[in-house]
Amino acid sequence: MYEAVRRRWVENYAGLRRQGEPYTRSKFLDPTLRDLGWRFVPESLLPQGNTRKRPDYCLFADEETEQRVAAGDATDIFRASYSVLEAKRAEHSLDKVSTKETPGWFPSQQIQDYLRWATDGTGLRFFRWGILTNGSEWRLYCFEAPPDAYFAFHLARGAHFCPLEEFRLFLALFRPEAFARNERGRTLLDAFRDESLTHQLELETNLRRRVFDVLEELAEGFYKNPANGLSESDLSSIYENSLIFLYRLLFVLYAESRGLLPVKSYGPRCNKRYREEYSLTRFVDKLRDPSTFPDDAFDEFYKEILKLFHLVDGSRRDQNERLGVTRYNGRLFSPGDYRELEQWWIGERTLGNVIRQLAFAQPPSRAATAQQKISTGDTVDYSTLEVRQLVLLRYIIDLSYGRC
Repeated sequence: MYEAVRRRWVENYAGLRRQGEPYTRSKFLDPTLRDLGWRFVPESLLPQGNTRKRPDYCLFADEETEQRVAAGDATDIFRASYSVLEAKRAEHSLDKVSTKETPGWFPSQQIQDYLRWATDGTGLRFFRWGILTNGSEWRLYCFEAPPDAYFAFHLARGAHFCPLEEFRLFLALFRPEAFARNERGRTLLDAFRDESLTHQLELETNLRRRVFDVLEELAEGFYKNPANGLSESDLSSIYENSLIFLYRLLFVLYAESRGLLPVKSYGPRCNKRYREEYSLTRFVDKLRDPSTFPDDAFDEFYKEILKLFHLVDGSRRDQNERLGVTRYNGRLFSPGDYRELEQWWIGERTLGNVIRQLAFAQPPSRAATAQQKISTGDTVDYSTLEVRQLVLLRYIIDLSYGRC
């Protein structure tokens, strides 16, 4: 199957880029869904007389069910469906409002609306999972999840199709068996989501614990640097500025992981110059090597991070336009509001250790030796965090230090 789907994408890619949604569906999605084991009824009206809403596909596990329900009404079709799929033309951004087929609607709004209406007259839910795709990116949405929460799989990036190892994950998540309900009404996707939520909770808990160590190391980095000329009378200002610096790092890590900053290598929201000359992500692989930034005598690393903060603030509008970076010009990144961060600096070894602790998954311990051995194995996926968790981090820090 892998070779058939790969060839279908590569051989049709030139046409898929130029043509509209019907071409994407007929040339790629229809045969690929059949390869996965799906059968479908296209553009069936939602139940309850909602005549404006027509999912592109109602999906079934076998041809017998497809033939049976095709002769019934909308409720029959949706009751038998494992899921619905909303399709967009190839390379249509799934994060931008539609202008032709469904003007004024974001694609994610459509699939969430279909999930909301997937009930009978008594409120009984037919299914809880929906699929959104433009052929290259495939997303899973769950009815119970927040509106901005989804799982994304990139089947292709441009003309480059994913390798076989990754395709196996695609099969596991988007085949009919993943949507089949057991005797308790639960699916394999539900089990995956439960495991993911448990992992996310552990990530959030560990990050909340570790952030104290990071804050202390930042403060010490400023305080112990003789070039800054600081004393005990500056401790309050050191804390405030260390907190702001930490929160800036967390914001950038979150924004780059969610595509809010153009760090991607392919597709919409990518910018090569931003990725290679400004991004925080460009340092991650370098920081895996513990010998990178071996001492605190130099300030070039700090200057690079400050350059990124200035870009995010947007004080040079022309740079933001060239790099495709939204100007997040609130107070958090303002050089004028936090002048000390423009004048002080942290040595490269200390700053490298700070970012290692934020970028890589660390043990949750806050023992005295916590800083002595830093893991650089698995990276933290900040895209799984919700904005409320980042806000909560600052509240917890403030509360623990008596600032609330």
